[in-house]
Amino acid sequence: MRRLLAPLLLPPLVLACSTAERVSRDATHFDPISGTTITDEDAVVNVIGLDDVDVCWSVDGGDPGYGDSCAATLDGRSIPLTCGFHVVTIRWAADTGDTGAAATSEEATYLVDSPSCADVEGPVSLWQNDELARAFIAIKDDLTCRMNGCENPSGTGNWSADCGEGRVDWNVSLSGVRAISVFTYSACRATTTIEVHDPADPYWLDENATLPLDVELVLDGELRQDTDFSGNGDEAGTLAISGDFSGAVESFVTISDAARGGGWIEAGCASGPVPGEVCAPGEAMIRYDYPDWSCHGDICPHPGDPPVEGPDADGDGIGDSEDVCPDVVDPYQYDSDGDGIGDACDDAPAYYAIQFQNSARCLYVDTDGVVYSTTSCVATDPGQQWEVFENAGHTSFRNLATGGCLSHTDSWIGPWTVNTATCDPGDEFQQWDFEAYDQGGAQAQWPGRLHAVSDDFCAYTDFTGNVYGTIGNCDLAGTESGRKVGIYAYGDLTGASLVP
Repeated sequence: MRRLLAPLLLPPLVLACSTAERVSRDATHFDPISGTTITDEDAVVNVIGLDDVDVCWSVDGGDPGYGDSCAATLDGRSIPLTCGFHVVTIRWAADTGDTGAAATSEEATYLVDSPSCADVEGPVSLWQNDELARAFIAIKDDLTCRMNGCENPSGTGNWSADCGEGRVDWNVSLSGVRAISVFTYSACRATTTIEVHDPADPYWLDENATLPLDVELVLDGELRQDTDFSGNGDEAGTLAISGDFSGAVESFVTISDAARGGGWIEAGCASGPVPGEVCAPGEAMIRYDYPDWSCHGDICPHPGDPPVEGPDADGDGIGDSEDVCPDVVDPYQYDSDGDGIGDACDDAPAYYAIQFQNSARCLYVDTDGVVYSTTSCVATDPGQQWEVFENAGHTSFRNLATGGCLSHTDSWIGPWTVNTATCDPGDEFQQWDFEAYDQGGAQAQWPGRLHAVSDDFCAYTDFTGNVYGTIGNCDLAGTESGRKVGIYAYGDLTGASLVP
C-alpha cells in the first residue's frame, strides 16, 4: 500500500457514514464482547447495564420487536445460544421504564463452538464479507488518488472526481488544531479486481488456488477523518454499498504518522458475487482486524475437513482408491489425457505450452498452420498445446490443433522461419534439442532454447509475434530474450518449466 505523506492531512483510507439509521454496533451491553467464539457447553450471552429495563431480543439477525411486539422478552439477564453462528440483537426503551419512548438497539455476533457441537459434514459455506471489505479499500484508495494525484493537499480545499453516473467529493477544513477530511459519495460507481479462492477447491487444500474477480461497487454516504497536524487520528463511519454486493461497510481505523495504522473494518452483505461463498447470516457486520484482515474473534467459518472413505495417503480429501494421484496432494483431480494418472503426477502429460521470455509470448499455430507467438497465453487453446515426444534421441513437438510438427525452413537466402510439417520421425528438421541457455543470466521460468538438429538453427520471436531463426548461427538474431523459452505441462505457467 502506498504511503501518502502530508504536513496537514491524511492518506486515502476507507469507508463512510450512511444517512440511513442503523443498529448501534458499539455493543456496550454484551458480555462477552461482540466477535467472541464461545466454547462453553452452556453458551450464554449476558446483557449488562440494563438491569431495570425491559429488553427485547433475537438471535438470528431478525427484528427483536419492541414493546407489545417483542419477539422475546429477556428473562433474567442471559440469552442462551446453541451451536453455530448467531447475530444477537437487543432493543429497549431509550428512557428507562418508558416503553412508549424511542427504542435503542445494539447488535453483537458470536460463534458457539463447544466440544459437543457436531462437526459439519461436507463443504462449509464460507463468507464473502471480507472480499467486500477488501474491494472497497481498493476502490476507495483509487478514487482518492484520482481526486488529487495520490497526494494529500497541504491546506484546506475541495476536490472531486466523476465515478460512473455518480460523483465523489473531498472537502478539507480546519477545526482548531485538527484537520477534518470529509469524503462524500453520491451513487459513485467504480470497479476493482481482487483475488478470490477457487471454488473448485472447496476445502481450501491449496491456499494458492485463486482466481481474479472483477467487482463493481456503488457507494453512497460520507467518510470523515480527523487528525492532528502530525497526521495522527482516526476515521469512522458506515457506507451503504450496492452493485455486485448489497450491504454496508463500517470503519474505525487509527491513523498514525499520516498512514493507516490498526483498528478494524466491518462488512455486512445480503448478496455478493464471490463464487462458492455466501454472506454471513442475518446481514451481520463481520469485523476484520486491520491490517492483516483476520476475522475478529475467529468467528468466521473454516473450510472444514473433507469426508474421506478409506485410506488417504496424501491427505487431499480423495480416498486412495479414487485418487488419480494418491501420493500427491491434488484436490482438483485433473486428468487431461484420460489415462487414469492425474496431471499433478503424470510423467507423460498430454500437452505443454511453450513460452518465450520476450513479452511472455506463447508459441502458437493458427488454423492455416502458420507459426507465430502471442502474448495471450491460453492453456485451453489447442493452437497453443504441444505434444512432446522423443524422436531419435531428440525432441519433437506436435501441435494438437493442426497435427503438424514444429519444423523450420532451410534456405540460405532466407527467410528463415519456423513452420509446421506433417510429422515424420525421421525428419531432422522436426528434431529439436531443448538446451540450457543462460545468456543474459539463467532464469528458472525460461531456462533453455529450442535448437534444431539441422543447420544450427534456434527458434526466435520478436515483438511482432514473428517466429524465425538464422541458419548457421543461433546467436545472430536479436536479443537473448527472444530465444529463451520455458516448457510447461498443461499450460500451467505458474508451475515449473521442464529443465534442459
